[in-house]
Amino acid sequence: MDTRALRYFVAIHEAGSISAASRRLFVAQPALSSMLAQLEDQLGTILFVRHRKGVTVTEDGQKLYAHARRILGELGALENLFQTPAETAPLHLALMPALSAARVGEFLKQLLVNQPQLKLRLAELGEEAEARLVAERLRRTDENFVPLWEERYVLALPHGHALTLKPAIRLQDLHGLPLIERCQCELHDEVASALARYRVEPEIVARAQHEEWALALVAAGVGVALLPEGSVQHHPDITTRPLEGLRLSRRVGLAYDPGTPPSFGLQAALDTCRNHAKMQAAG
Repeated sequence: MDTRALRYFVAIHEAGSISAASRRLFVAQPALSSMLAQLEDQLGTILFVRHRKGVTVTEDGQKLYAHARRILGELGALENLFQTPAETAPLHLALMPALSAARVGEFLKQLLVNQPQLKLRLAELGEEAEARLVAERLRRTDENFVPLWEERYVLALPHGHALTLKPAIRLQDLHGLPLIERCQCELHDEVASALARYRVEPEIVARAQHEEWALALVAAGVGVALLPEGSVQHHPDITTRPLEGLRLSRRVGLAYDPGTPPSFGLQAALDTCRNHAKMQAAG
């Protein structure tokens, strides 16, 4: 059995969809689908039920997952046992706070898989760093920008909220509504301007510094929030709806100073970004 097939299977199981696994692995969706079909043929069983929102693991798929995780873990440990420690290559990377932890984690994991000798140091956005993982709107004029992913903004609602009955939400529907404000959102001024233009005044009930805090408050029923789609995908306690009259999106990527030659670590990060963009285009 090809261990690559097991790795792809585990990624699909954990991501909840083939498209999300494609982004995590930086592998085109057709290649994932083909490998999954081969694995199912080899085992003589169905591992996932496909549907519009992704996949649902079957009973046999759940059995395989436990074994696959153990096998892959033992293989990784075996490889590390006989490897001579390589000289580390540092990479100092600053992170924008208002980012999906899952998506950032996928990028960093793939970066370290490609270049295991990297020694990452993560910093807050205002600190000195070789590169910054930010929305394109926060790119400085003296920086180059390599995109990593693109996502639109949606309205995040707790399950059972009255607005979930509507296929799309008007901006005016936010008037008087409990709203969780994302303090670090790069689109904050644009959203505030649109609300003022339509004389919409939601009730600010909380100000969240990070995406996970905003998600937790929405899921708890404290209020609603405008969030990037990637941050809220597959959240079990949140429903999303498009917001009419306010079409917002953003590109997230690496911003860096082109004035000096990139270090080994920065070049590895740039290559990973470009490879990810190619995989998205192919998928």
